[in-house]
Amino acid sequence: MGDVILRDFDGNTLSGFWQYGLIDWELFYECVRAVIFSEGDWAIFEYAEGVPQRRGALCPPNRELPCPGTYILLRQDGTPISVGLTPVLSRRRHPTVSGSSTPLRTSAYRERTRTRDPCCLISGLPVSRDDFSRFKVAHIFPRDDVDWVNKGYPSRITDPATLPELGWPTKIDSIQNVILLRSDLHDAWANYKFAVNPDRGHVVIPFVPGYDDIAGKVLELDHIIDHNLRPLDDLFRDHFLQGVLKNMKGTGEPTWDYEDALGGGMMDLSRRDVWGGKLGQEHLEFEMAHRSHSLRVAQESSG
Repeated sequence: MGDVILRDFDGNTLSGFWQYGLIDWELFYECVRAVIFSEGDWAIFEYAEGVPQRRGALCPPNRELPCPGTYILLRQDGTPISVGLTPVLSRRRHPTVSGSSTPLRTSAYRERTRTRDPCCLISGLPVSRDDFSRFKVAHIFPRDDVDWVNKGYPSRITDPATLPELGWPTKIDSIQNVILLRSDLHDAWANYKFAVNPDRGHVVIPFVPGYDDIAGKVLELDHIIDHNLRPLDDLFRDHFLQGVLKNMKGTGEPTWDYEDALGGGMMDLSRRDVWGGKLGQEHLEFEMAHRSHSLRVAQESSG
């Protein structure tokens, strides 16, 4: 295990990840395509200091694993190529917090998820005697209704629950968009520290060190017989892409401390160390929009 780092000819970091033996060259190429743009076709080579073009052996997109180390991105003929990082950022979100929603919406998706899932779907830790003290529910796609609707996800939800249980017309609170997690994995899921790749057998892939206990696990889905209650693969694909953008673009985006900023569902707006910077402002705008929407939904449901 160790860091895999990809640089351009000038030494700028283009991408990187912590190798758990789960990301092969084929998948790494796919991830790199998601985070850079270039003026032509490119390939990845071993980095060789002191060699012309710093080019070592070609690393083609196959099922072999990149070894920890530094690599260089060049044209396919081995000459330098101009590349840039995509301006697209990972989607802002916060953990699923019971206090951040109306009681009806919260209790509906929480209780339905607890009924469906007998364990943490990531780690496999079983729920014992209906004791959920060590578990939390988490949305796969964050409760950003605008982006959710623009991507057409409401039409893909086949969950037969009532509209109030689903989160009304957007259906964003369907249990097809919610999973049960071990509590200590909750914020890491929201921070895109790890993700599930549905195109690789629903394997759990962390992007950063410190997640050896879940790396390579397979998402627990066998207990869900009714496909109308099963989490959607498209949502896992979207979450995986956000993890790539968050952790594998350049040197990665900073981590947001949800517990410090939103502990107990409260926001101390006097804290400029939290809300004063650009990242804090973006999270504040997202949080205010999220709470305003929840209030509007509550008013509509009561009227």
